[in-house]
Amino acid sequence: MKTAIQNSLGWAAGLLLAAVCAAAVASPFVGSPSKPHAVLYLNVNETARQIWPVEIWAVDGRLTNRSDQGVLWIKPGKYTFRVRVSRSVNLADLPGLQRSTRYGQAEHELKVSVAAGKAYYIGAKFQAAGKWQPVVWKIAKARY
Repeated sequence: MKTAIQNSLGWAAGLLLAAVCAAAVASPFVGSPSKPHAVLYLNVNETARQIWPVEIWAVDGRLTNRSDQGVLWIKPGKYTFRVRVSRSVNLADLPGLQRSTRYGQAEHELKVSVAAGKAYYIGAKFQAAGKWQPVVWKIAKARY
């Protein structure tokens, strides 16, 4: 009986390790600039255009565990990002709005096709009444 429990615990640990390794292999993020990649800029504050920095919470439905959410290198391809504003936005800071309620913590999806050698600037574009949408507000040649 003791050996059966040890065997099942060994299998469970092995399956957990395999799942972690598979998740790491399937990651869309690139760890080296020598591999083909696009660059995502998420932390650019363009409040004059009513665009605020965002964070990516999931890529193609899989949660990210990235803590370095300012600039990300990602493999070329088509992705669906689930994003949210990286900080609360005071609507009193938006021209034409007089409320002081804080918005921006709801998540939204953004579908983007990224190409190697390009830089994509992603942010939250605010509109009247505090509604916002994630946008790619600039595409440029990537600087390595």
